[in-house]
Amino acid sequence: MHHPQQRTFTAAARLGPRADRPLVRLLLLALCAALFALAACSSSAAAGSSGTPSASAGATGTTTGTAGSATTTPTQSGSSGGGGPAATPTTSLSQLTTYAGSSNGRFYALNAATGGLRWQYAVSGFANKPLESNGIVYVATDGGFVYALNGGSELWHKQLASGTSGRPALRSGLLFIADEAGTVHALDAASGAERWHYTTGGMINATVATSSNGLVYVGSADSYLYALDAFSGAVKWRYNIGVAIEFTSPTISDGLVYIGADNGMVTALDAGSGAFKWKYQTGGQLFGKPAVSNGVLYIGSNDYHLYALNAKTGSRVWRFSTGGSVTGTPAVSNGVVYFTASDNTLYALHADSGNKIWSFQRSGFAGGRAWPVVTRGILYIGSDDYNLYALNAGSGKIAWSYKGDGGMGSPTVGQ
Repeated sequence: MHHPQQRTFTAAARLGPRADRPLVRLLLLALCAALFALAACSSSAAAGSSGTPSASAGATGTTTGTAGSATTTPTQSGSSGGGGPAATPTTSLSQLTTYAGSSNGRFYALNAATGGLRWQYAVSGFANKPLESNGIVYVATDGGFVYALNGGSELWHKQLASGTSGRPALRSGLLFIADEAGTVHALDAASGAERWHYTTGGMINATVATSSNGLVYVGSADSYLYALDAFSGAVKWRYNIGVAIEFTSPTISDGLVYIGADNGMVTALDAGSGAFKWKYQTGGQLFGKPAVSNGVLYIGSNDYHLYALNAKTGSRVWRFSTGGSVTGTPAVSNGVVYFTASDNTLYALHADSGNKIWSFQRSGFAGGRAWPVVTRGILYIGSDDYNLYALNAGSGKIAWSYKGDGGMGSPTVGQ
């Protein structure tokens, strides 16, 4: 194809000596302007298709199964629940890493696209719920150790007084972790040095939740939900649920904090003041962390149901019946909620209606130790059958699986 200037010159040459007439000159000028405008539009379209993604594209480029918020940017939270990658939409899946621990004390880093082993590291205990941030993985074990790892190399480790079953939480350079002795620890994320600790009146088998309001939240078997100052550990408020909060973790969304309890009650409080908002009674003990997406709260119960509740009022939107206890934390992504039950099944439901899309069965899901996380259309989940599975989130078909040397825990995906 000729350059626009070459095409204009050729057209003038064909007109011969009459090309200097005013009318012809005007026609030539109009033709030239049109051709340059067409070239400019083509150039602009090409730049738009390959330029830097906009802010709105970045907000929807990454999905996760935690408080990180199904279709919104994760809070390393989070989450949710689950912890998706802090990566730009242009990062390919093969550039991301899936991290998971095993019950035999091995911690694995796998290619998120293929399942190929990148590195592994021996830790003291089972690291069930890792957290990744900017390429650094924070690992807490049931043996009472906390590690910071970078590319398979240890940056630091710290031993706590007791084991932990929760996921580390990161905010403003501090790493928060609660141990089974009932103590919340705030560690310097760069060095592992302890900045403060606070001991509740009961065991804690859950994850500490952080918020941009400068507070951290945790439930305890002493029946209280605590709101602590993130920088000093001082108690800002505490609320007596009336029954032990032994296993479920708090979730913060739109100014409310949600917590489940051993008696099957879900409670919503004002995150700033601790003022009561609403409660909802399920039929069994609650274990997992609530997931909130698009104004709906999802939580599983020991009564064999997954519940969807209006996050503002607590009214039930729907509930789904399974063949076993729903003890894990759901992941919500692109209008689908994913969760496991003790009937050995991973379920995918329409988030707005509760209708089943697909299910995937493995005997290793019965223990409920692994929670799913969704990234770039792939769902990752560990199993007690020693496998970490990567499934197509839309169909439930296996993309790859990796066999470790023990029961595989809840994964996270990151850099």
